Amino acid sequence: MPANTLSLTLEVANEAQAQELRHAWQEIVTGQKLPRTEALEHGTEAVMERARVGLQTIERAIREHPTTGQAGRLVRFLAAIYSGYDFSFDLTELRALDTELANACLDYLNYDRLAKREVHHHLAEGARELQQWIDDYRIEPRLTLDDEHAQAFAKLLTQTHRHPNELLREAMDLLFDSHRRKSAGAKG
Repeated sequence: MPANTLSLTLEVANEAQAQELRHAWQEIVTGQKLPRTEALEHGTEAVMERARVGLQTIERAIREHPTTGQAGRLVRFLAAIYSGYDFSFDLTELRALDTELANACLDYLNYDRLAKREVHHHLAEGARELQQWIDDYRIEPRLTLDDEHAQAFAKLLTQTHRHPNELLREAMDLLFDSHRRKSAGAKG
């Protein structure tokens, strides 16, 4: 081999990484940056590929270790990706996942922000499997108020200058007391 020739072999995991490497090499050799749209398009492909691998990692962990706390966290994560309005997920729960699973969630979350396709379309078994996991792990949708109740609650907060949780607890105590009185009256 001539003295000014360099031979290098690199292994990549998928086509998106190969494309990324080709583009990086092109920039190094030519000294020119790729046009912005081509770089963005390539970036999207890489995000999609990482998301695909991440979701496979998440699914495998749920299926292979269904009784672990990690599996429950992963199902809550997928439920929130599916419908954040109905199912909340505290991102600090990612701290309790092992590194591979936390990164898989972040990779899928990064893809989800592109709003290309809903998570249940990517799951191996689809929406039916996701709903089954939500049911199996007893993940309840968040409680919400209709517009009339939300407006009345907001007005009450303004009038009383109390913390929202304090008012909710008081309302729940009244509801539970009322239910206990009704139950006791039905028995007596």
